Amino acid sequence: MSTPPQIQRLTKRAQFLYVRHGVRAARPNVLVEARRRAEDGPIGLGFTASRKVGAAVVRNRARRRLREAARQLLPDLGLPGVDYVLVARQHTPDAPWPALLDDVGNALIRLRADLEGGRGPAPRTRATPRSPSTESD
Repeated sequence: MSTPPQIQRLTKRAQFLYVRHGVRAARPNVLVEARRRAEDGPIGLGFTASRKVGAAVVRNRARRRLREAARQLLPDLGLPGVDYVLVARQHTPDAPWPALLDDVGNALIRLRADLEGGRGPAPRTRATPRSPSTESD
């Protein structure tokens, strides 16, 4: 039986900014950002909730829920040597628990595929307006 990877908390602003430039997966209840730090080593984990989520009590509830979801899912779905930041969204504090777990799990699976495939951060480009189609009747 393999031992689960060690998880260490991200505490410094520089660590959060480093992860921000990695890959991300947005879901209705959570945004998960990830970036590889090393080939092997502990999993880095951080949580954030802006004032858009709500007052301090609501933000703390959102972070507690994300912390529990990460505790359940990250040992199986996280990659060693990768830092993850779970960002609370407005629906995070009130989302049904199974829906929140599903969103976090799906985001971690997507990020695992992106990071194992060697894909780096997606380039940010402006959307080009679609030209009206010229269909002949």
